[in-house]
Amino acid sequence: MIKYKLVVSVLILCLLLGVSACGTSKKQSKKENVKTEEISMNQQDTRKDLIMGGSPASTSPVVYIYKMKADYSNLVPVIMDGGRSRIVSYPHPKDLFRGKELCLPTPLVQGYWLDNRGIGPNVAFLTYTYEEYSKLPVAPSMEDLLANIADKYPLLEIHACGRRADYKDIVSELNEKISEGFLQK
Repeated sequence: MIKYKLVVSVLILCLLLGVSACGTSKKQSKKENVKTEEISMNQQDTRKDLIMGGSPASTSPVVYIYKMKADYSNLVPVIMDGGRSRIVSYPHPKDLFRGKELCLPTPLVQGYWLDNRGIGPNVAFLTYTYEEYSKLPVAPSMEDLLANIADKYPLLEIHACGRRADYKDIVSELNEKISEGFLQK
């Protein structure tokens, strides 16, 4: 009788292990299918970009050009939420460099600037200059950043102009577009 109970217990244990292993396998294969579909969709999107003449570098950053109310070109930009009450993105001091050079915005014709840092429509500028901020060992606290906002609404205009990978000589091409009235409202 004891032998019978032992055999039944072992069989039940094996059955439970088998059922749970099958469930895990199904979950994993569903996850793998999703990953495969995502990869297929990404490959298809890339091919579509190539066929349409777009850039295969779909991760290339968006090009923003803008006009400011005052010359904030040497001040560090941060990104705020829509209500301009919180900073949602700010750089580490080391992020202000491209190689060994500070990535200041590039002046364009007619008072426009080409962003080289990664700003957007909700940009604000700090009172810190690129030079000052880049020498800090770490980024200031959120409290300090908020206390050092020079202007929460610094832009007169901002325009998304495609992706960086779409340009061969970005400055001259943007200057040409601006001069031709491409940005007219």
